[in-house]
Amino acid sequence: MIRVLFVCTGNTCRSPMAEELMDDAVGRSTSLAGKVKSRSAGTFACEGAEATDEAKQVMEEYGLNLDKHRARQFSNEIAEKYDLLLAMGPIVFEQMEVIAPEYTHKMHTMLGYAEGLDGEQTDEKYTVMDPFDKGMDEYRACAQQLSEAIEKMLKRLEININ
Repeated sequence: MIRVLFVCTGNTCRSPMAEELMDDAVGRSTSLAGKVKSRSAGTFACEGAEATDEAKQVMEEYGLNLDKHRARQFSNEIAEKYDLLLAMGPIVFEQMEVIAPEYTHKMHTMLGYAEGLDGEQTDEKYTVMDPFDKGMDEYRACAQQLSEAIEKMLKRLEININ
């Protein structure tokens, strides 16, 4: 079982959407179903906060549901439990390094990992756009960006598992 943790700042939009999209994609995969499990956390999460209304609405458009999501704080203890720690961008990666420095070997920027690159990618092109406090168009664009990256990640994970 490969355990994947998506990490953003507040754990109310990007990382919960990534978690839902990943679980859905893995569930539809003939080679990965039951072999990959994902969760999410935030580097500055307000424990127990719900996903934003916009994130919930966008996931409903994908046929997914974020109603049960509750934000949780990224921690050293959480980092220990996962095989892949995927940051939504270089800034989040740096925050993760501070919080759990002994697990940097498991940390990657999500978009970099999707492109086959390991570790931190400092170029801003490896940042998943943050739709927080923006409109539905930004949330939809973020979900599309996440979905495309997850499809690439699945191919990489299939190679690692098989």
